[in-house]
Amino acid sequence: MTRFLAVLSGLLLTLAVAIELPWAGIPALALVAAGWRYRPCAVGAVLVALGALTWSDTGALAAAATGLVATTYLLNTATVTAPAGVVPTTAPSVAGAVCFAAAAVAATLVPAHLRWVPLAAPILVVLLYAAVVQGLAVRAHE
Repeated sequence: MTRFLAVLSGLLLTLAVAIELPWAGIPALALVAAGWRYRPCAVGAVLVALGALTWSDTGALAAAATGLVATTYLLNTATVTAPAGVVPTTAPSVAGAVCFAAAAVAATLVPAHLRWVPLAAPILVVLLYAAVVQGLAVRAHE
Protein backbone atom coordinates (compact mmCIF):
# COMPACT_ATOMS: atom_id res chain seq x y z
CA MET A 1 0.00 0.00 0.00
CA THR A 2 2.89 2.38 0.76
CA ARG A 3 4.36 1.87 -2.70
CA PHE A 4 0.95 2.47 -4.30
CA LEU A 5 0.48 5.71 -2.35
CA ALA A 6 4.02 6.82 -3.23
CA VAL A 7 3.37 6.25 -6.95
CA LEU A 8 -0.10 7.84 -6.84
CA SER A 9 1.00 10.91 -4.90
CA GLY A 10 4.06 11.28 -7.14
CA LEU A 11 1.90 11.28 -10.23
CA LEU A 12 -0.50 13.75 -8.60
CA LEU A 13 2.46 15.99 -7.71
CA THR A 14 3.63 15.87 -11.32
CA LEU A 15 0.12 16.71 -12.50
CA ALA A 16 -0.09 19.65 -10.10
CA VAL A 17 3.23 20.99 -11.35
CA ALA A 18 2.22 20.52 -14.99
CA ILE A 19 -1.05 22.37 -14.42
CA GLU A 20 0.67 25.32 -12.79
CA LEU A 21 3.74 25.48 -15.03
CA PRO A 22 3.62 23.08 -18.00
CA TRP A 23 7.33 23.15 -18.87
CA ALA A 24 8.27 22.21 -15.29
CA GLY A 25 6.20 19.02 -15.50
CA ILE A 26 8.97 17.11 -17.30
CA PRO A 27 11.70 17.64 -14.68
CA ALA A 28 9.13 17.02 -11.96
CA LEU A 29 8.17 13.69 -13.55
CA ALA A 30 11.82 12.69 -13.90
CA LEU A 31 12.56 13.55 -10.28
CA VAL A 32 9.40 11.83 -9.05
CA ALA A 33 10.30 8.64 -10.92
CA ALA A 34 13.87 8.77 -9.60
CA GLY A 35 12.55 9.61 -6.13
CA TRP A 36 10.90 6.22 -5.80
CA ARG A 37 14.40 4.76 -5.73
CA TYR A 38 16.59 7.62 -4.48
CA ARG A 39 15.17 9.76 -1.67
CA PRO A 40 17.09 12.97 -2.46
CA CYS A 41 15.36 13.06 -5.86
CA ALA A 42 11.99 12.99 -4.07
CA VAL A 43 13.00 16.13 -2.20
CA GLY A 44 14.08 17.63 -5.52
CA ALA A 45 10.64 16.87 -7.00
CA VAL A 46 8.96 18.71 -4.13
CA LEU A 47 11.35 21.64 -4.59
CA VAL A 48 10.45 21.76 -8.29
CA ALA A 49 6.78 21.85 -7.25
CA LEU A 50 7.53 24.67 -4.82
CA GLY A 51 9.37 26.57 -7.54
CA ALA A 52 6.49 26.07 -9.98
CA LEU A 53 4.01 27.38 -7.41
CA THR A 54 6.21 30.38 -6.76
CA TRP A 55 6.88 31.11 -10.41
CA SER A 56 3.22 30.89 -11.46
CA ASP A 57 2.03 32.92 -8.46
CA THR A 58 -0.81 30.54 -7.72
CA GLY A 59 -3.59 30.94 -5.19
CA ALA A 60 -3.61 29.67 -1.63
CA LEU A 61 -6.02 26.81 -2.26
CA ALA A 62 -3.95 25.35 -5.11
CA ALA A 63 -0.78 25.78 -3.06
CA ALA A 64 -2.37 24.01 -0.08
CA ALA A 65 -3.56 21.13 -2.26
CA THR A 66 -0.12 20.77 -3.82
CA GLY A 67 1.42 20.88 -0.35
CA LEU A 68 -0.84 18.05 0.82
CA VAL A 69 0.13 15.96 -2.20
CA ALA A 70 3.82 16.75 -1.62
CA THR A 71 3.51 15.76 2.05
CA THR A 72 1.89 12.46 1.09
CA TYR A 73 4.56 11.86 -1.53
CA LEU A 74 7.44 12.49 0.86
CA LEU A 75 5.91 10.42 3.67
CA ASN A 76 5.28 7.41 1.46
CA THR A 77 8.45 7.64 -0.62
CA ALA A 78 10.62 7.78 2.49
CA THR A 79 9.13 4.54 3.79
CA VAL A 80 8.98 2.47 0.58
CA THR A 81 12.07 0.53 1.67
CA ALA A 82 11.17 0.53 5.37
CA PRO A 83 10.62 -2.73 7.22
CA ALA A 84 7.18 -4.28 7.23
CA GLY A 85 4.79 -2.65 9.65
CA VAL A 86 5.93 0.94 9.12
CA VAL A 87 2.86 2.97 8.19
CA PRO A 88 3.57 6.59 7.21
CA THR A 89 0.03 7.78 6.58
CA THR A 90 -1.70 7.39 9.90
CA ALA A 91 -4.83 9.24 10.98
CA PRO A 92 -2.83 11.77 13.07
CA SER A 93 -0.42 12.56 10.22
CA VAL A 94 -3.24 13.03 7.72
CA ALA A 95 -5.33 15.07 10.17
CA GLY A 96 -2.34 17.27 11.02
CA ALA A 97 -1.50 17.92 7.37
CA VAL A 98 -5.11 18.72 6.49
CA CYS A 99 -5.59 20.97 9.54
CA PHE A 100 -2.40 22.94 8.86
CA ALA A 101 -3.35 23.32 5.19
CA ALA A 102 -6.83 24.52 6.17
CA ALA A 103 -5.30 26.97 8.66
CA ALA A 104 -2.98 28.31 5.97
CA VAL A 105 -5.86 28.82 3.55
CA ALA A 106 -7.97 30.43 6.28
CA ALA A 107 -5.09 32.75 7.15
CA THR A 108 -5.05 34.06 3.59
CA LEU A 109 -8.72 34.97 3.86
CA VAL A 110 -8.15 37.31 6.81
CA PRO A 111 -8.00 40.88 5.51
CA ALA A 112 -4.89 42.17 7.24
CA HIS A 113 -3.49 45.37 5.83
CA LEU A 114 -0.81 45.91 8.43
CA ARG A 115 2.76 45.96 7.18
CA TRP A 116 4.19 44.00 10.11
CA VAL A 117 1.82 41.00 9.81
CA PRO A 118 4.11 39.00 7.45
CA LEU A 119 6.92 39.40 9.97
CA ALA A 120 4.80 38.30 12.93
CA ALA A 121 3.19 35.32 11.20
CA PRO A 122 6.19 32.92 11.35
CA ILE A 123 6.76 33.76 15.01
CA LEU A 124 3.10 33.11 15.78
CA VAL A 125 3.20 29.79 13.92
CA VAL A 126 6.25 28.64 15.90
CA LEU A 127 4.63 29.66 19.19
CA LEU A 128 1.37 27.88 18.32
CA TYR A 129 3.28 24.77 17.26
CA ALA A 130 5.24 24.82 20.52
CA ALA A 131 2.01 25.14 22.49
CA VAL A 132 0.48 22.16 20.66
CA VAL A 133 3.59 20.01 21.11
CA GLN A 134 3.86 20.99 24.76
CA GLY A 135 0.26 19.96 25.31
CA LEU A 136 0.79 16.59 23.61
CA ALA A 137 4.16 15.80 25.19
CA VAL A 138 4.30 13.21 27.93
CA ARG A 139 5.58 14.78 31.08
CA ALA A 140 8.24 12.77 32.91
CA HIS A 141 7.58 14.10 36.39
CA GLU A 142 3.88 13.20 36.48
